Amino acid sequence: MVYEDFKRALYRNVLGHKERADVSVRLFECRTMYTDEESVHLIKAINWGSRGVKDVMVLDDMLCLSWGNDNVVSAKYWSVRLLFERYQKEGWLGVLPEILTKMEEGVNGKCKPKWRVSYEHCRRRHILRPLNYHCNRNELENCIYWRFGDVALVLYDLVFETEEDCTTMKIYREMTEEWGVKDDILLNNALVNTRDRMPPRLFHGNDLRYCRSQKDGIFMPGDGDIDVRIESQDGQEGMLGYRLTTTRWINGAIALFYPYVKEQLAWMMQGDFYVGFPSIHEAVIHPVRYKVLSEMKAAIQHTNIIFDEREMLTSRVYRYMSNRQELLEV
Repeated sequence: MVYEDFKRALYRNVLGHKERADVSVRLFECRTMYTDEESVHLIKAINWGSRGVKDVMVLDDMLCLSWGNDNVVSAKYWSVRLLFERYQKEGWLGVLPEILTKMEEGVNGKCKPKWRVSYEHCRRRHILRPLNYHCNRNELENCIYWRFGDVALVLYDLVFETEEDCTTMKIYREMTEEWGVKDDILLNNALVNTRDRMPPRLFHGNDLRYCRSQKDGIFMPGDGDIDVRIESQDGQEGMLGYRLTTTRWINGAIALFYPYVKEQLAWMMQGDFYVGFPSIHEAVIHPVRYKVLSEMKAAIQHTNIIFDEREMLTSRVYRYMSNRQELLEV
C-alpha cells in the first residue's frame, strides 16, 4: 500500500471504530490552511507541542483525536508519516491498537489496553480470507479460523475498501476476548459478510478475459439472471474445466466455501467434481468423468512453483462427493 492510500485507510478506519459522539477524529493534511476556530486551535497546540511554535499551518500530515467541552479541549495526535513507517514493518496491528487505546484512555481517564470496539459495532466489517495453513502456521497461532487440510479460512477485519481493492487486518484473540462470542459464530457471520461483498462467479476455463462485468458468471439462484451455461455432456468443455472466483477476483478461492455453492456445482456438473486451487484467488473445477487426476495435480503443482508463494493456497486436489455432500482430499 502506498502512503496516500494508507492515509485514507487510516482515517476511515479510526473514524469507523469511533463509538462516542464526544470524540472528534481529524486528519490535518500537510501545508493546508484551516480556518475554522477549533481546527486552528488544535493545529496551534500540535505545532507548539511538536516544534515549540504556534504556527497555524500544518507542516506534516497529522491524525488528531480531540474531546472535551467549550472550556477545555484535550487532544492526542500522531504523525501519519511515522504511522506509515510502522505499518510497513508491523501491519495494522502495530498502528491501530495504540490509537484506539489512547482514545479510550483520554475519554475515560484511564488506560484499557485492549481492543475496545464492541462486536456489534464492527461485525459487519468481518470477512474470511483463504490462506495456506502450513506457510502461515506461526502467524495463525493466535488467530481465529476454520481449517480444511492445507486451507485455512481466517477471520479478518476489513479496514479499507474500494471497488478495485481492499485492505484487511487479521483479528487476533486478544482483540475479541471481551466479546464473549464463540468462534463458529464469528466465522459464520464473516462468511456471510464475505459472500455479500464478493458474490461467487463461475467462468469457462477458456474464458481468459481480464475485465468482466459484475453480472458476468452468475450461476447461483438468487444472484440474478444465470449468465454461465454448462454443457455437462461436453467432454471437451469438461476437460478445459471451469474457474470459480468472486466478483472482484480477490481471495476468490473462498467462493467454494460459501453456502450451497458446492451443491449447485454438483447439480450443474451432474455429479462429482475435482477442485484445485491455482492461487488464493480462484478454484478450478472439473467433472470427475472428464479429467485425469494425475494431470490436474501436476498442473496445480506447476502453477504453485511458478508464482509467488504468498499467493499459493495448496498443491492438493479435492473431490466433492455429491452423494455424501463432502469435500475430500484425493
